[in-house]
Amino acid sequence: MSDTFEHHEIGQRLVRIRRAFSDLNQKDWALKNRFNLAQYNNWERGFRRIPVEAAIDLCARYGVTLDFVYRGRSDGLPENLRKSL
Repeated sequence: MSDTFEHHEIGQRLVRIRRAFSDLNQKDWALKNRFNLAQYNNWERGFRRIPVEAAIDLCARYGVTLDFVYRGRSDGLPENLRKSL
């Protein structure tokens, strides 16, 4: 895998979170959550890894875990959330 997509799996989980909690496009989701659009786009596309501080903010807002965001582990999520992601 090239360095360009080093964080692809994390980015895919961010897309799943966005879609599970809204029908917003990437731009509107980034604005709603006070993320810079270019940065957020890079996170979802896997070009950059979402910083821990931003991931913690998402976790607090939406009830997901850092284990899910970074590692894909869903065992710590509530059952209804696990099914929607």
